[in-house]
This record gives sequence, structure tokens and C-alpha cells, in this order.
Amino acid sequence: MTRLSGSSKSSLPSFRTADPVTRRRFLAAAGGSAAGLAFALRPTARAHADGRIRADPFTIGVASGDPRPDGVLIWTRLAPQPLAVDAGLSPKSSYQVRWEVATDERFRTVVARGSATASPEESYSLHVDVTGLRPGRDYWYRFRCRNHLSPVGRTRTAPAPDSAPALRFAFASCMNYRAGYFHTMRDAAEQDLDVMFFLGDYLYEYPIEQLPVGRRIAADLPAEVVPMLATLDQYRLRYALYKLDPDLQNAHRMMPWVLTWDDHEFVNDYETDARDDLDRRAAAYRAYWENMPLRRPQRPRGSDARLYRRIDWGRTAQFDVLDTRQYRDPETAVSPAPDEGERRDPDRTVLGAEQERWLADSFGRRPVRWNFVAQQILMARLNTAADDQPTVFSPGTWDGYQASQQRMFDLVSTNLRRQQVRNFCSLGGDVHCSYVSDLMADTLDPESELIGVDITSPSISSAQDFDPVANEKRQVRRRMNASLRWADLHCGYDICDVTAERIRFDIRVVDKVSRDDSPVSTGASFTVEDGVPGYVDDHR
Repeated sequence: MTRLSGSSKSSLPSFRTADPVTRRRFLAAAGGSAAGLAFALRPTARAHADGRIRADPFTIGVASGDPRPDGVLIWTRLAPQPLAVDAGLSPKSSYQVRWEVATDERFRTVVARGSATASPEESYSLHVDVTGLRPGRDYWYRFRCRNHLSPVGRTRTAPAPDSAPALRFAFASCMNYRAGYFHTMRDAAEQDLDVMFFLGDYLYEYPIEQLPVGRRIAADLPAEVVPMLATLDQYRLRYALYKLDPDLQNAHRMMPWVLTWDDHEFVNDYETDARDDLDRRAAAYRAYWENMPLRRPQRPRGSDARLYRRIDWGRTAQFDVLDTRQYRDPETAVSPAPDEGERRDPDRTVLGAEQERWLADSFGRRPVRWNFVAQQILMARLNTAADDQPTVFSPGTWDGYQASQQRMFDLVSTNLRRQQVRNFCSLGGDVHCSYVSDLMADTLDPESELIGVDITSPSISSAQDFDPVANEKRQVRRRMNASLRWADLHCGYDICDVTAERIRFDIRVVDKVSRDDSPVSTGASFTVEDGVPGYVDDHR
């Protein structure tokens, strides 16, 4: 555990001479204890003589991520003026920030503390890898810079490797700021979740402008925040805008997140349409890492960053977090893709050779009850043709890369046969539609044996307000695909409750994202039982 750095003189007002209101405010921010008050009032060392901060630097909140049995990553980014290019800080200064982790939200029992440097090179972000914690328990954390105290965050470590507790997690995708509010994140923050998996399109690169149906856009947004994203400063400002959303900020504060990206964190379909724009890609990747609770191994090197990794949850579950965007071949030239030619090219890949080897080498090597793959796109076979038309597929899903899709299914089938995998489930996003599908072993035979399940999360806001006419038209997918159990265009997210006996998916939906008070409810629920590939029942 890191020791606190040396202190320097402080210009803070004396707590003893402060008025009662100021005293109560300091005590509340400090957790109400004497130790908390000492943390709030203790000065921090200056990394540079000009490194002054007059306004609250914790405007975009705190977050935690990638929990392990003995630790978790905690994050914040200093931004006293979050929508200014320099965030209101001197580009020549660094800032010492103290952090604490406690077993209680009032910080009576602090179990880890230290200090870290927020530098302009990383947009004043902090990624603190806290270790030495106990498995399977809640912790609270906070940061302090000078006389400013951050909001208190709540996080949770993963369980011990030999334990098998129940797990309650959520997964979500596709937050388009201009398309609507993020108030389903408010609902998620109230669900006492162990962890949130976010499966891509955390932000959109499109200009921030008022849509006929969508979020009300403030008229006084700084000009630098508004345009189509292209530069490092613009990507950084867009993250700041998103993280000023109170519901999103609170969801980060209440639970650890496990994140991977899709395409809009850079630009739409970039593996096809912007493959060689490496400077812009490097800027987008860098801003993503700076603004997410990710460890140092995920830090980009120019236009490359390794986001695929593994999250273990005792003997209950293993999550292989994949990157289906960065390494894939361009989409097929014809869209939708016919079931021939380029779609079936054995050399085309979704994961890339290195990531595919990494997954094959370790998949099923550790005995757990449930194997999840957390990735960006629809994995199940889905014929997107209209009634009685020839079979065609979306080129942007696994269907557009049939040979790569088959290798994935073969990996699952082989490990099921060898009893190295007991149950398989793929989690996805991207399509702005909740698809609930059985997974079949043969990508060319929709009547082949079941090997698992696939479910895509609704979008947080990208699908905009629910359109019942469009939703009825979408039901052609169910008529054309016997393995498809559900197709729904509501916005929302998914909750998954996991036990040794079964998993249950609750699809949380909202009718309107153009209003932040539209109620959230459960649109449908689906159950998978241990040892039974495919969904066994549903509740609508």
C-alpha cells in the first residue's frame, strides 16, 4: 500500500473558527469522522509551484473498474472547468492527489491510502490500482486534491477463486447524448449490482445538435464541445460532457464497471471506412483510456490498445471480454451480405489471429459454472431477410464473418463435449435492439444442436423513443429465425442474476428517452438452467 506523500502549508480556513454551516459541510464530505476530517483538511504537496486549483476539480465524478479478488482500479480526472479545452488547469502543472479506501462509507476504517500525480500528459486522469483488499466485499473510496474532496465511490472486489457466490450484474451499450437521456443508468444505480459490463459505444462522435426527438441540448455549450470529433481535445471534451450527466456519473460511483469499446468511440464502422486514419484513431483511443477506469496494460500505444482480457468471479463465472472491432477485417462489400462468397471467406476474421489464439488457449481451462463472453456485437445467426426472401445477413455482426463465427462456435462445442465448459452465454450490444437467441452449433444449419445462448442489450438512448410500429415490423426477424426468442426496440439495459442452478435475464426498458422521468420497467425475462443449452422459459 502506498504511503501518503509529504505535506505542505495549507491556505484552508480553520475548522475550529468556521461557522456551523461550514463545519457541517466539511464533516459530511469527510464522512463524519475525525479521521475523515483529517483527510479532508490535510494539505497535499504541490508538484509545481503554479499548480493551483481554486474550483472543485471533481466535477466529472469518480469510478472503479475491473475488480479482482484482492483489489480494484479506482479512477478520477481533475476538471474544474470540464468543458474547457484545458479543463481549467495549467498545462505546465501536475497535481498531487490523495486517495483512501475504507470498509465503511464514513471512512472510520481506512484499509488503503496513498497519493498519485495527475499530469497534463494524461489529461489529469488518475488510474490507481488498489491491492491488498479482501475478496468479495464492498469498499468505499475517495480522492482529495488540496482543499477539495471528491464524491465517495462504492466498489466491490471479486470473490475468492475457490468460492461460488451468487452474482448480480448488468450489461449495457450505446449511449448517444443527443438522442436521449441516460436515466436508465439511474435505475441501474439503484439495483445493488455487483458489476456493470459496458459493451461499447459509450459515446458517439457525431455533432451535438438538437434532434426533433431527443435530449434537450443546452444553447450555451462551448463551441469546442459541439462538432464531429476528430482531435484529441475534442474527444476529451465529449467525455467530459457525457460524464457531467448526473445519472451516468452516479452509476459509475455506485459499482465497478468492466468496459470495452465498439466503433463510435472513434468513428462509425472504422474498420471499413476509416481504417487508415491512424492519427485520429490514436487520439480517440487515448481519450478513451484517460476517461475510463482501466489499468495500465490497457493504455494505448498510439493507434493500438489491448482491451481484451478476462474477469473471474470465483467458481461462479468467467467473463472473456473481447474486442470485436479493432482487429476485424472490413465488412463485406455487399450489404446485406448474401450467404455466399465474401461472407464465407475462411481468411476473414472478427477477432484477429492473436486474440483468437488467446481465447482458444484459455477458454475452458478453469472450471466455472458459467462461461460468458462479453463483446460488442450480435453473435447468433440471424437471417435479416423479409418474409419469403432469400437469406441475407448483416455484414457488421458475426454473421458477416461466417468462418470466424464458426470457429467461435466450434471452440464452444469442443469444450462442452470435453466437459471443460458447462454453460455458455454471449453478451452483446451495438444493434440498438434487444435480441434474445439460442446459439446453434453449425452457422450454416439453423436446426443444428444447441450450444448456448446469445443476448444483446437494448441501447441506453441510441434507439430513441419507442416506436410500436417499427417494433411490430421488427418481428419479421422472429418469423424468419426459429432460434430468435425476442426482438424489441425499447431503450434500456439488462440485469442478469446468476446462481449455481440458473441465470435469469431481466430486460429493463423505458418508453421515452426524450424525457428523463419516463419510468423504467421489466419488459421481459428469460431463464437458462445449468446444463441445459438454450433458454428454458420466458416471462413477458
